[in-house]
Amino acid sequence: MNEKRDKNRLVQIGEHIRYVRENVAKMSLDEVASSCDVTKGNLSMIENGNKDFTFSTFLEIAKGLGIHPKKLLDKNFDFLKED
Repeated sequence: MNEKRDKNRLVQIGEHIRYVRENVAKMSLDEVASSCDVTKGNLSMIENGNKDFTFSTFLEIAKGLGIHPKKLLDKNFDFLKED
């Protein structure tokens, strides 16, 4: 396991989730948390890259945002370019 690599990935995914929440879904943390089975605190930690999460949690976040999960992955993440 590579902690630096994993942290970078978590930060990038978290930033994108926040971007989608604020700019696409136009929802607050409270609104998303009340629409799915993820607490506001956990969602905040995920968006800040401070919490690793399961695929089930990923699906819950998409549900809370009211979007298809693939929209959360529709980005050319820097970590995809890593060797």
